[in-house]
Amino acid sequence: MPDDDEPILDVARGDRAISQHLRHSLSLLRERSDNEDFRRLADDILAGRAHLRDVFSSPAFAAGLNPFVERFAERYEQLSDAERAEMAASGRAELEAERARLAGR
Repeated sequence: MPDDDEPILDVARGDRAISQHLRHSLSLLRERSDNEDFRRLADDILAGRAHLRDVFSSPAFAAGLNPFVERFAERYEQLSDAERAEMAASGRAELEAERARLAGR
């Protein structure tokens, strides 16, 4: 279970499961990016020195994030409607499982 002092990302509106998902996703993007400005912004967000809401529209964040979004969009376009629905259902199930885990259920 995450430390209670861990900053909850402001865009999660207090939802710890969404916050954990966003933090994990941002960590992966940071690891896979070769854009040093993006990596620094991600470090600041993950350390609680900056808020995602404040840096999301910055040119440095966009420059680091856009290649990942473009690759995802290309792959998503190749999926059938059934595959898209399955992906959405899987994401919802994972989020609900994380909420249950955080609630100690």
